[in-house]
Formats: sequence, structure tokens, C-alpha cells
Amino acid sequence: KVIGVGKQWYQRRVAITAGITNNLRMDPTQVEKAVESLMKHCRAKESSSLTETDAHVYVQVVFKRVPNKTKHPVKLTLKNSIYNKEASVCLITKDPQRYYKDLMKTNNISVAKVIGVGKLKKKYKELEAKRILCDSHDVFLVDDRVLPIIPRWFGSYFYRKGKAPVKVNLKKKNLKQEVESCTRSYMVANLGKGNNLSIPCGRVSFDNELLSENLHSALNELCANVRPGWKNVKAVYLKTESSVALPVYSALDSRAFKITE
Repeated sequence: KVIGVGKQWYQRRVAITAGITNNLRMDPTQVEKAVESLMKHCRAKESSSLTETDAHVYVQVVFKRVPNKTKHPVKLTLKNSIYNKEASVCLITKDPQRYYKDLMKTNNISVAKVIGVGKLKKKYKELEAKRILCDSHDVFLVDDRVLPIIPRWFGSYFYRKGKAPVKVNLKKKNLKQEVESCTRSYMVANLGKGNNLSIPCGRVSFDNELLSENLHSALNELCANVRPGWKNVKAVYLKTESSVALPVYSALDSRAFKITE
């Protein structure tokens, strides 16, 4: 039984997660203008450079107060993949490894590599081997039954690369849907370490509509999982690693953050 404030929070979280309501107080027009302006700037810069790559686009959230540190990373499932191609997925499972390779094949699930935890500890023990593994794949899905031992083994390199392990439930009935959902997910591992948070929501090459959808879904998921939700959001920006941050929302004075034509 959930009572008092806890009940209100629980009901709001369920509603947001299910997509029944949207408490985000952002002006949709402002979001569209921010996406359009950033993409126009980045694509123009990219077309005039021989060295620029298809950069990541981030939604940057500034909190009023530093959120409480979470015991485990927070999983944010976006509406669309953040990759401009089919993501290379590495699945880390319980032993025996062969069973889960066959399970993926039986369910017609495409993963680039399946590694049992026993093989992981033996073959990828050295730091250089871990770095090569990290750089070889876009997403690392980890069987939730072995997840507690993985972060310490991964070390800081995976997290610096934005490849925190994403937990997956391999006992789900609709296993293909579960894996595909987790492939679109991003693990926020640094909550409670500051009042700024950057979440990847796509690439410069993405359609504007896809980026807008991912921006909204990222904020919905964040506010549903991190208390006290939207009330603690001071400002929202959209940026790449090398661009200026374009304002999308401000809790202080939205008039000062308007993007004009």
C-alpha cells in the first residue's frame, strides 16, 4: 500500500512512464526552433569541413538542486535509437554462453557478440583487451542476474565512453522487444555528482522530428525516475560537444530564452 506523498509520486511516475500524461512545461515551438537552429548550424559546419564526423547531439539538463545520488545507474529508454546505423550490440550473460547464443538465434535477435561471464573474466582480463572490447561495440547489454559484478569489472573506461552497461531481462516472454528496447536505452551513471546532466539524443544527421521525439522521451524518463521530477529542472539546452548550448526551457524567465526567427 502506498500512502501520502509517496502515493502521489508513484501515481505520477506510472502515468508519465505509461505515456498517459506529459508534465513537461516546454513550449513545443521552442523545442522545434532549437532543434532546427542547432541542426542548421552543425550541418553547415560539417559540409565545409573534411574532418568533421557525424557528431552526437545532447540534451543538457540543469537542476535547481543536485539530485540525490542513486545506488544504481538510472535507465532512460528513448523513443528512437541514438545511432545513425544499426547499433553493434554486445550481450554479456550468465554461463553457459552457448545457451544464450542459441536463444538469440531462436528468437531472431541480432546481436554482434554474446559473451558469457566466465569467458569475460578470462579473455578480457587485461586493460587493453577491455578497451578493444569497448571500442568494438556501441551498446553493452548485461543480463540483470550478473549485472552487480559488471560495473567494477568494466572500470572507468566504459563509463567515460558513455557505454555504461544496460541491464536486460533475458527471461522476458517477448525477448526480442526487451532487447530492442534496451538497445534504445541510455544509462545515467553520474546522478548526484553535480547539477548538470547531458543525455545523448541522436546525431547531427538525424531528422529533426526524431531528435525532438528523443528529447521529449529522455526528459519524460528522467523526470519519471529522478525525484522530485520536473519541479527540480532549472533549464534545458540542446547542444553538440563543440557547439554552443541552445536554450529550450528555463524555469526562471522563459521570455529571455526565446529563439526568434
